[in-house]
Amino acid sequence: MKNQNKIINNDLKTLLEKFSNTDVIPTIEQNYARESIVNIPLNEIEDNQFLKKARISESNLSEYKEYILDNGFIRPLVVRHVKDHYEIVIGRRLFIACKILKIKEIPVIIANFNDEETLLVLLADTLEQKSYNVVEVAYLINNLRKSFNYKNKDLSKLLKQSTSQVSNILQLLNLPKEILKDVVNEKLSYGHAKAISRLSESEAINIKNEIYKNKLSVRETED
Repeated sequence: MKNQNKIINNDLKTLLEKFSNTDVIPTIEQNYARESIVNIPLNEIEDNQFLKKARISESNLSEYKEYILDNGFIRPLVVRHVKDHYEIVIGRRLFIACKILKIKEIPVIIANFNDEETLLVLLADTLEQKSYNVVEVAYLINNLRKSFNYKNKDLSKLLKQSTSQVSNILQLLNLPKEILKDVVNEKLSYGHAKAISRLSESEAINIKNEIYKNKLSVRETED
């Protein structure tokens, strides 16, 4: 589990300050430190709208369920108001694990993030995971690109990746849900997924089955 005392590290803080069109970063950690922690019924909180389609790996969820059962909550989760409900921003894995465990209420801080701030904070939080979920990253940067006109060169600096790598990550979203699920659960590598991401849905599924059946390497899959 990551450092519980900071929302984002200094490198990401610098990047977000540079690319955000808002003043989210100058106040976020001060607000996090001083805002009151409240307990909210779990059924009043919904999954994040930008990540609803992004699954969390089964092994990752098992780790978080075990962590909650052993330690409870070391820090509150961060939510925001959206219309008539709350939406999870920071701590999505813990939130989903709590739903599975049928926990009644959880400690939260209620933040006042707009959509762009939410996307940037979600991206920062995702990238800080030890082995982050590339499918989550794809959904987040796709929303930044479509809703807030972030260019691939901007996204490449945020991710510390080349613009071609940004394009490859975005291309994953063309894959069928069953293949994205396998990527999340590490049954299919990112390299394999990238190799088949420009195929039609039926072709991609056929090649995926060939990869499993014949234990194809990434290079063999590309060929």
